[in-house]
Amino acid sequence: MNESTLEWSGPDLLDLAAVARADGDLLALDASGGLHCIDLRSGRATQLGAVELPAHTVDNPGAFGLDSRWRLHASADGEFAAVVFDGGRHGLVVALAPFRLAMRLDGGDYYEDTVPFSACFLPFQGRTVLIHRSAWNRLDASDPRSGRLLTARGPTGYENGERPPHYLDYFHGLLRPSPSGRLLFDSGWVWQPAGMPCVFDAAAWLASNVWESDDGASKRRLLLRDDWNLPACWIDDDHIALGGIAQWDEEDAENAAAPAGVRIVDVRQGTLAPDRILVMSAEPKQLFSDGRSLFATLGGDTAIWSLGAGECTAVLSGFAATHHHPRCRMLVQALPRRIRIAALE
Repeated sequence: MNESTLEWSGPDLLDLAAVARADGDLLALDASGGLHCIDLRSGRATQLGAVELPAHTVDNPGAFGLDSRWRLHASADGEFAAVVFDGGRHGLVVALAPFRLAMRLDGGDYYEDTVPFSACFLPFQGRTVLIHRSAWNRLDASDPRSGRLLTARGPTGYENGERPPHYLDYFHGLLRPSPSGRLLFDSGWVWQPAGMPCVFDAAAWLASNVWESDDGASKRRLLLRDDWNLPACWIDDDHIALGGIAQWDEEDAENAAAPAGVRIVDVRQGTLAPDRILVMSAEPKQLFSDGRSLFATLGGDTAIWSLGAGECTAVLSGFAATHHHPRCRMLVQALPRRIRIAALE
């Protein structure tokens, strides 16, 4: 496996996002709020513009297993980017050509420090849609070009002490769209507290039932467990890999003891289907997949698992992948002053 390194001379890198643009393959966010496009073949970086990053105070770093930090999300075509703070309330959406501030995001101030800022882009009917948390228990979809809300509905919270018909008692967390963009994975929590990762049909939500994200027929609970800020990645539109094997013990009201590893869930059946279990040497910090292999960042290394054989076939020693670029077939490790790249065979 070929490895290379791009040195970074600007302000420290905060995050990256894979894109497919004419001028490059990665968007990069730096500590000054600069947004750059990086061409992985030439190593050339072009600054597209900059946003103001408000100061954030993290009172209890690492609480709830959350890595509180600035995060960059991007549409696949690199036309839009969302800059959000995991564990915080606010974020920004930027149109990149020409560079302009398109939206300001507010995810609400109720236990926002327990979850990543819920945000992602997905394709719908030939256009890019932004999915974002607008309250602790509400997801919305917006058109990033105009800022127009696409999922107007209400109410979703108590009004005058009255519980609305579609009330959702759920704290939205990490969002992961399926490869086609049809399904949306949401790793949130409910009161115990306990993690309750779910999936629902985002296409149905946007096309026909504005309440699909709240209590729609497609919504499926995948499991219940103590924690929720764990890695997850789609393998294909029917299967998702979830970090952590432990599940909830109803009698003891806590996770049952389990080894480290990954659970592969068939989302078509949710809790009705038996899961596939991959036992690993340590709990994964990141998970990525190209549909054939599973890439698990374990401490300072990245293990490559064959999904067909169900076994580890290689380990990238000393390379801790933080991102996956499916189109370029590369694993990427983002560091403050350099970007390390491992080309997949």
